[in-house]
Amino acid sequence: MELNEQDLREGLEYIVGTWEPDYLVSFFSNNLEHIPASEFKSDDGRDFTALKFRFFEDHTMTLSEGSQEFKGTWEQTALYDYHYHLEAYDQIPDGPFKDSAENLSVSDCRLVFSIGFLAIALQKTEEGFVTKEPDIGDLEQTDEDRSHKEIVGRYAVAKTIASVGDNFGLFSLEEVTADLDRRRAAGEIDQSEYDESLEMFGFVVEFTDDGQVIEWSPLPKSVSQKEIDEALAAGEIKCVRDGFFSTNSRPWKYVKGAFYYDTQETRELFDKPVSPWDELKIDEDGYLVYGSGMMLLKRI
Repeated sequence: MELNEQDLREGLEYIVGTWEPDYLVSFFSNNLEHIPASEFKSDDGRDFTALKFRFFEDHTMTLSEGSQEFKGTWEQTALYDYHYHLEAYDQIPDGPFKDSAENLSVSDCRLVFSIGFLAIALQKTEEGFVTKEPDIGDLEQTDEDRSHKEIVGRYAVAKTIASVGDNFGLFSLEEVTADLDRRRAAGEIDQSEYDESLEMFGFVVEFTDDGQVIEWSPLPKSVSQKEIDEALAAGEIKCVRDGFFSTNSRPWKYVKGAFYYDTQETRELFDKPVSPWDELKIDEDGYLVYGSGMMLLKRI
């Protein structure tokens, strides 16, 4: 799996800081019990609690034991895996023993590596410093950025998340309709459930020239003009046009060589806020990925 910019950023924020041994597991034990790091002692009476791993945002790191300190580097190799290398390890022959000692895997919110028959689990005891990157919403557009209008237009739903048979995924109107016809004929659903399941295919997304995303929903057939006027006056809906209504709009922009839009969602990862801005990408079939991947849009 190729790591993208967000994966690497999240991996950086996760590992940077100080990590110390929490517990050990012996591969020779019958039940793989967790042995507190302070209780597993070597023949000379030392235990693993003296070890401190410190990882820095410039991809350098140190391993200290008491007054001794060894310098090295680290990199993220997979979504939940890291590799570090100490200069002091250069004297150790390459092979499985060295590989196991230098590779760290995330397990149960800990970093785990192996030395021989022992697995050592590290816990984070201190957060490190990571330079805060500006959010997409904070980035100023250049004149060249503002000239990119390729995304402007109206889009219909080509595929949306739905259940078809025993499968759950992205399906087209034709695929969903065929399954609903089967279920209705079998008496599994009534007409109201049938109609409700197709509602998302009436959804239209508009990217305006002035940098707004407007989501349009069809007006219910039963709604009167009086009810529409009252909803507009009360601010329950923002705009009505050509049989559609919208409840809000949100900004889109072109920066860093890509289009983004503000989902206006509150997000967190490991108790840290995550940007509400999503990149707008075109998939291999030419569809615009929207709604955190919950639907694919086609230009109309």
